[in-house]
Amino acid sequence: MLTLNFFLAITWMTLQQSFTFSDFLVGFLLGFGIITLSQRAIREQVVETVRLQRKQDIGQYPQRVWKLLSFTNFAFWSILKANIDVARILLRPRLNINPGIIAIPLDVRSEIGITVLSNLITLTPGTVSMDVSADRSTLYVHCIDIQDPDALRDDIKQNFERRVLELFP
Repeated sequence: MLTLNFFLAITWMTLQQSFTFSDFLVGFLLGFGIITLSQRAIREQVVETVRLQRKQDIGQYPQRVWKLLSFTNFAFWSILKANIDVARILLRPRLNINPGIIAIPLDVRSEIGITVLSNLITLTPGTVSMDVSADRSTLYVHCIDIQDPDALRDDIKQNFERRVLELFP
């Protein structure tokens, strides 16, 4: 935590564009406050990260970076494609949409995996992640146009969740 506190202090100094001792002290105190308020969340994230690293070989770093780049490329492409789809829906002469909420059973179990999946779905125009069940087994998603709920559910599981599972089991 001390390293993180120093990092936050240096970040503060950089943002202030002033590298004096007083700016370091202010940054250190601000960092101390941030760490104190978020200590539980930081500790849980560190434990989760260590658990994931034990499950995976550290030598797989290049493969993980490639998966992350591939995931980022997929996310941008999905967002672009969804923007075009939503524009087509809105530019139709008659607004013939079938909005609704679908339940998606989750294979991803980690909190970070569920968060990344939910955010990716929400970032994609036309869909909004609404809630996760208490047992973290179902994600509820609102969609602007549902023609076939099963096809949409399969699309999310095969494209979005599968890629998230590669990064965050």
